[in-house]
Amino acid sequence: MHTSTLPFHRMQVTARRLLSLERATWRETLVLMVVAWLVPFLVHLIPWGGARPLAAHLLPAFWTAFVAVYVYGFGLGAVVALVVPVVNFCTTGLPTLDRTGLMTLELIAFVGFAALFLRRWPALRLAAPLAWLPAKALTIGVQWALPTFAYSRNPVDHFLSSTAGSLAGLGVLLAANIALVHLLPKDQDWDAE
Repeated sequence: MHTSTLPFHRMQVTARRLLSLERATWRETLVLMVVAWLVPFLVHLIPWGGARPLAAHLLPAFWTAFVAVYVYGFGLGAVVALVVPVVNFCTTGLPTLDRTGLMTLELIAFVGFAALFLRRWPALRLAAPLAWLPAKALTIGVQWALPTFAYSRNPVDHFLSSTAGSLAGLGVLLAANIALVHLLPKDQDWDAE
């Protein structure tokens, strides 16, 4: 009797298993890190003549971070968030050195908020864009509160202009979020085990 249920148990793939960091193999982690570096790198290579880099509009660093947190949980999402800005700075020069720390903070906050939303509402199709909003607000708040940044902008105007300038990227995050919820749906009680 035990042997008949064992193969079925091995074949079950639960959301909890997919979301735990210890279940991500080294190969999966390495592939995710390469993709997390490659996506923003390729976006930076697209010819663009705007005042801000194209990546500031499309938010490619957030794409892979969201995939990481959705599939493997906060742990691997945080690793992606810590590594991507530094690796992208080293390979493309963007974000600039003075913005790399802020980008890292924003990505970590984004991953944290996304993990909270996904834990509470696993099928929420707006988790990624909704997680970006408080992460951006937190980053702007840190810039405003710490004198080392010599922040002179109005924080509300900064938030509103950043949000307006990032609508295309928020749309991509929404599309990725919807695709993940559709392709890899989570059980409502995935974290209860």
